[in-house]
Amino acid sequence: MRAVKNKFLLVFIVGMSVTFNSACSYDSEKAVLNGDVVNMHGPVYNYPAFENFLESMEMKESATVRIANYTLEGDPTLYNLSFDGSSLHLEIDRSKNKNKGNEPAKTSMTCTDLVEKDGQQLFVYTLEGCNSPVESFTILNVAKEHVDEHDH
Repeated sequence: MRAVKNKFLLVFIVGMSVTFNSACSYDSEKAVLNGDVVNMHGPVYNYPAFENFLESMEMKESATVRIANYTLEGDPTLYNLSFDGSSLHLEIDRSKNKNKGNEPAKTSMTCTDLVEKDGQQLFVYTLEGCNSPVESFTILNVAKEHVDEHDH
């Protein structure tokens, strides 16, 4: 009887450990499967979702998109971006980033514009006119070599 209790306890602890770890992590594979625009310091996955967001903005239609920017260590910072037809609202979620330092786990801001800057090697997307300590905030950098099949 004691062996059965110990076996049950072991199974329970392992199960809880797996559940806890999966609840705390948000790896890039999970983000891609969820439809997030994923930036891995090179390729950007699900980029068409971001393009759809931009098209909705141009038509003054409400839209949302989640951008998951990963550190080199694999920790995500999530940008939940929404457009209500006139303003952009950004929630920055660093809660799953182990290296967030003194930054708050979640912050939000409202901005007036989303600007695309066409650099030599990158498309840089920046929110401007924000009601935060910084007036502009870069949300996504896309290497041109990774978006050859997309129109800009």
